[in-house]
Amino acid sequence: MGDMARKLRMWFAAALAGLTLGVLVPAQAWAASNGTAQMVVEAATRSRRGGFGVFGIFGLVCCLGVIAIIVVVVLLISRNRRRR
Repeated sequence: MGDMARKLRMWFAAALAGLTLGVLVPAQAWAASNGTAQMVVEAATRSRRGGFGVFGIFGLVCCLGVIAIIVVVVLLISRNRRRR
């Protein structure tokens, strides 16, 4: 049974890596093709006195949302493992 669990973990890791690359690589290529990447670099290097601004707050909320989703998924997976 341990061998099967190890294979399942490896498959899950490979699927997660494939999904991540399948989303991030095209997104980066799109950003590079239309100049969005340059705008992001300029926005990051420009200093602002007003703090986070609207986009900073949106980015913070988005980041916290992604972290919350990851935590919930990990908790659900660990909860299902304890039942077995």
